[in-house]
Amino acid sequence: MTDAAPPPIQRALVAGVSGVVGRAVARELLAAGVEVLGLSRRDPDIPGLAHHAIDLSSPAAVAALSQLQPIDTLVFCALHEEPGLLAGWRAPRQMETNRRLLTHCLDGLATHPLAHVTLLQGTKAYGAHVQRMRVPGREREPRVVHENFYWLQEDLLRERAAAAGFAFTIWRPPVIIGHAVGAPMNVLAVIGVYAALCRELGEPCPFPGGPVGPIDVVDTGLLAEAIVWGRQQAAAQGATFNVSNGDVIQWPDLWPALLTALGAEPGPPVPRALAEWLPQHAALWDRIRDRDGLRAPALADFLGDSPIYADMLFGFGRTQAAPATLLSTIALRQAGFAGCRDSEDALCTALSDLCADRWLPTPPS
Repeated sequence: MTDAAPPPIQRALVAGVSGVVGRAVARELLAAGVEVLGLSRRDPDIPGLAHHAIDLSSPAAVAALSQLQPIDTLVFCALHEEPGLLAGWRAPRQMETNRRLLTHCLDGLATHPLAHVTLLQGTKAYGAHVQRMRVPGREREPRVVHENFYWLQEDLLRERAAAAGFAFTIWRPPVIIGHAVGAPMNVLAVIGVYAALCRELGEPCPFPGGPVGPIDVVDTGLLAEAIVWGRQQAAAQGATFNVSNGDVIQWPDLWPALLTALGAEPGPPVPRALAEWLPQHAALWDRIRDRDGLRAPALADFLGDSPIYADMLFGFGRTQAAPATLLSTIALRQAGFAGCRDSEDALCTALSDLCADRWLPTPPS
């Protein structure tokens, strides 16, 4: 870890700016008065952002990045997920693609005055997807030996940082609560569409999963605050931090409050594979969005593979709860970041905001 924080940010580049985390970080930086450039194939339509449609999977990205205005801060949120999501978490192709995304980005910025890089990981760093993880997950634990693109990216980043002299911070959030169109892990949009369809059918909206235990989550606004904080703090240079809202939730206990925010009625739990049930009602979703003038596209384009992710989170098909994946955030607090969120309030507010922004239908008054 370095003894001092990098100098104040002059110009930041957010890779993967159309994603759930990238959008939040770009907005946080812009609100702080930072000039922000964003990379993604799809324009996220963020006021004040200078968007560049650069495909980081292509070698041509290296030359394109070298021509940008001088960048001193990189927030790397770009992520490739294989179709079907879950199987890709151990697939060599997915790992190699994500290594290549970061390689091309760092190669393209080699001539820039880069001072700091932010890299995202997650609970898969603790092997939660391959075995029962130690609870709570702590950053000081040795790596769980398994195939993971996190290690490919982290080793590359450490090598480049040592050679070029820039600082870095690595973040490990749990379930991320935020919105982006077509994101593969956007549980908010899944809940919102599910509730809207049940309401339109004149039916209650039952919790669709199975047995679940407590989990921790992080609001994208809080994650963005932490990322920007870390860029400016000496204690965060070369560090790896878990980051969460600071409390825990259980989906069945939270379900009635979420439905209240969406104007839907709860009912007794009914196991239901949303990855199958939602596509069966794609035409009904089209009628809702056309009638209500929603900004949301067709169901498949809006949700991506997020229904698969939601089924996993909600424990669909399980006979007992999955092993806990709770994280310790003590290291981050000891380093000086004390931000927190009430997860129930954050989730309900985020759903209400999606309705107000016309991504979801307005609840009946």
